[in-house]
Amino acid sequence: MNRNLLICLAFVLTTIGTAFGQSHAFLWDPATGLRDLGTLGGDSFAYAINDSGTVVGTYIPSDGRWYQHGFIWSEATGMVDLGVPGGGDSMTAVCQPTAINSAGHVVGYGRQVDGRQVAFYWTPEDGFTVLTINSSNADNGNTAYAINDLDQVTGNFLIKDRSLLYHAYFWTPGLPHLRDLGVLDGDNYSDGNGINNLGEIAGGSLSTRVDNMWNPITWTKRNGMQFLGVVPDAIETWAVGINDAGQIIGLDQTGASDRTFYTAPGIGLKFLKGLGGNTTYGVAINQSGVIVGSANDTASATYGVMWATPTSTPTIIPLIAHGLNNVGQVVGYAAAQ
Repeated sequence: MNRNLLICLAFVLTTIGTAFGQSHAFLWDPATGLRDLGTLGGDSFAYAINDSGTVVGTYIPSDGRWYQHGFIWSEATGMVDLGVPGGGDSMTAVCQPTAINSAGHVVGYGRQVDGRQVAFYWTPEDGFTVLTINSSNADNGNTAYAINDLDQVTGNFLIKDRSLLYHAYFWTPGLPHLRDLGVLDGDNYSDGNGINNLGEIAGGSLSTRVDNMWNPITWTKRNGMQFLGVVPDAIETWAVGINDAGQIIGLDQTGASDRTFYTAPGIGLKFLKGLGGNTTYGVAINQSGVIVGSANDTASATYGVMWATPTSTPTIIPLIAHGLNNVGQVVGYAAAQ
């Protein structure tokens, strides 16, 4: 599995287990406050929101399984199950939406009823389009992490049938195949975690043959894959989000701390300010450069936070944030009300 997903998953499970009990997906609007979006089963989590206020996320069904299903929520419809990529359902089927664009088109990944993990693109009109064809029982590939307003998608895909090697890709409706973005020289893994409306992609590249470390990258059609830069003291580093101004955020591990960096054209890599603890996660950035995520204080308590600018001190917000839109609405999860 992509290492940054392992970090986020461990963080989510730890937070739930130590703080919340049952968690629900929430939407926070600075003008109207916090809103519980409910659930279709047990715990629910919101991951992304578009400028119309439509939200995607996951919930745990109440039929005894531990595997998540995806949902889409709007003011008009409430929370609606997205179904399973490829159709049908089973006790091991999974649907994990990760992003939604202005048209309400959704991307993510899931495990079909046949056990295959696939990346998907979903629209209200046509339902699921499965993007990946190579299969493996492992969780280390076949994902869609980001979509822009032009329906351009990125993530990672298994490059051969039953292979464990995966590469970042570019895809948009009408392309017959995913475009393999390759890797940095000498590497053998890569992923795409964010894409802006210019088609610029932010992600990571890994060599298991040399240093076994993820390094942050960007990709453009003009320049291909480029090394983003060295993060001091880092063991693992990925870029996770990029806006149209070229502002990029990413995550890094040093072994003693988990931190968030940012950069922009003409600016070197800098670290976001935290709350005094050793963990700072910036997970989403909007077109104005506002960033949301979470951070620990000196007592290791976890809070949702917002950075008004990449250089500002974070303010605490009333949910563990995972996504935001360009009108300032934030989604994530908090204790069920």
